[in-house]
Amino acid sequence: MSEVKIVATLTPFPEHVDAVRTAAKNMVKPTHGEAGCLQYDLHESRAVPDVRELENEGSVSFVFIERWKSPEDLKKHVAMPYHDEFLEILDGKLESLNVQRLTPLF
Repeated sequence: MSEVKIVATLTPFPEHVDAVRTAAKNMVKPTHGEAGCLQYDLHESRAVPDVRELENEGSVSFVFIERWKSPEDLKKHVAMPYHDEFLEILDGKLESLNVQRLTPLF
């Protein structure tokens, strides 16, 4: 089986930033306990319209960087009850949700 790499970006509506932050943080510990989890890091991101002016910050997003031993391990993760609960909490609170599977070029 080949390793799976995922980047998931959650952009909440401004009025839901705190609720989404809390829910996202609560996903980290149980996910780290999953046998197939190699990496599950959570970052808070601020949109920067111009990298030359870093002080001009835009909307908040939360970015998960994930590595799984296999596609089956990722499937087990999304079948966990706490993953379902996480999605229920997010319902109606996100402006966007973007999940990408990464494939190395080298």
